[in-house]
Amino acid sequence: METYNLYHNIGIKANIHNGNIVKKRTIYKTTKLTNYCLEEIFKYLKDDKPTLFTCILINRSWSEVAIPILWARPFENPMYGNNINIFWTYISCLPIEKKVLLANKGIKLSNPKKKPLFEYTKYLKGFDCLNFQIALSQWVGKTGIHQNSKNLMDKLSPAELKSKTELCNQIIGPYLLTHSKNLKQLKYDHDSTGLINILNIYSTNEIFQIFSRLETLELKDTIFHENWVSRAERFSQLASKLSICNHNLQNISISLEIGKKKQIPLRYCKPILDLIKYQNNLKYLKICEFWNTWNICSSELFFDALRSQSHSLTYLSLTRLSQYHLLLPVLTKCKNLETLEFWTIKEQDQDERELINREDFANLTSSRQQIFIKRLICYDHGDDSNFLTLVRGIIIKMANRNLKELKFQNVTTELLDIINLYCSKISNLYLTIDNLTLEHFLPILSILNNIETLYLFEYKKISLTFELIVRIAKSIPKSLYYLDITFQLTPTMLKILFENCSSRLKVLVLHIDGMDDRYLEAIIEYTLRYKSLNTFNFDGNDIKFSRKVYKKAKKIIPVIRNFKTFFL
Repeated sequence: METYNLYHNIGIKANIHNGNIVKKRTIYKTTKLTNYCLEEIFKYLKDDKPTLFTCILINRSWSEVAIPILWARPFENPMYGNNINIFWTYISCLPIEKKVLLANKGIKLSNPKKKPLFEYTKYLKGFDCLNFQIALSQWVGKTGIHQNSKNLMDKLSPAELKSKTELCNQIIGPYLLTHSKNLKQLKYDHDSTGLINILNIYSTNEIFQIFSRLETLELKDTIFHENWVSRAERFSQLASKLSICNHNLQNISISLEIGKKKQIPLRYCKPILDLIKYQNNLKYLKICEFWNTWNICSSELFFDALRSQSHSLTYLSLTRLSQYHLLLPVLTKCKNLETLEFWTIKEQDQDERELINREDFANLTSSRQQIFIKRLICYDHGDDSNFLTLVRGIIIKMANRNLKELKFQNVTTELLDIINLYCSKISNLYLTIDNLTLEHFLPILSILNNIETLYLFEYKKISLTFELIVRIAKSIPKSLYYLDITFQLTPTMLKILFENCSSRLKVLVLHIDGMDDRYLEAIIEYTLRYKSLNTFNFDGNDIKFSRKVYKKAKKIIPVIRNFKTFFL
């Protein structure tokens, strides 16, 4: 009786007979991956373009999977060098009459009749207007020639460059958008004549075909120019068209920065805010206050739009918001809101501050209305710290034990007391701190028995002493496993911290200039003692770890890397 054994590693099929292995023949067995498997694998390579380009060279099946990923959002980041040659490929996709038009206007074409291997335009899923226009302008400057000139070394004048760029923009931009089969993301952050051309020329049905599958929309501009009213009108026009053809946006980001004395007219604000209102299931909203808060109708439009999404919003980010007393009642309706984020308090004059009735805040807390957020992030700052503390404190009180994470760029002792009273279940805490607030915080930290992640950013240089380091270490609860601090500790201070800390840290992040082997030896000693640390991230200038000590640390700490944490 014969039995068979397949040796996959050497490709030998063997006949085992009477205990003897007889080689019959060599075979090479390979498993063909399905396109679905390749797609799942290649998703992890979407930010690794060199590797994806290598995959294209394997065979046609691999190319058919890699190409759509590579061409899904080509203008997500600014383009440099040879990357701008992407326009050669896009021009090869144009119909011959469009190519002839470009050639007649002085745009050099290598081979107008050349057809592309793939229909690259249909793979476009994300379009970033500003990066597209900058890259296009660079490409035109590189390839465009003077009318009636055969000297390729002649550079275009600024007027010629602008004219040819606008022509290319009006031809290539609309062609990309109209031939995309599944546009999911649109970032409109520039006076994009190509996109406006679509809105002006194409019918509502055609616009619907382009934008009906859109899920993420970002409107962004700094309107400080003389023609700021016309630019606001363009945003309004785009929002109005999108409101008609798409009610299924998941993510909306609106950032229209205007000068202090400028006010966008209500007739332009309304379509932009209505775009929010008309969505069926908006999850993410990030918005900078651009409407005239002195106009009651404008404010009502925004808060009415916000209320319309109270059933679905999970993330709300607000920049330069001034009307907190109108916001809080709306937040009580947002049952699924998990993250609330504030950026930059709007500077208010005395008249504006008097409009805010602080009794409204008191009434909200006394009525025991609840906010359901789990994360509160405040990068805001202003000259009225009492007002900031009031607003943050009320939100914390209304969220109460729902809160699991707090991030504060500026924290006061009064706010720390509120955290102590209402946030005993907090698990992640990120604070910008100074000597005064650190002293006040340590007793509070010691009783936060559920805290897992602690980030302390040194706002002003803290006067560190050995005694203070011991107090910090003894205040750290046993539950903490992730510690990220920017204190300028000495090697001795770091050892004292480890010796007096009862927590078994898994992740340590240090931001210290001039770290050397003494720091690494202290970390090695801590790791050997408790066998818990698996990640050490570091950041700083003039880091000097020797190869010998670094290798020693790497043997017991799986992850060691230079790490940049976002500073609050």
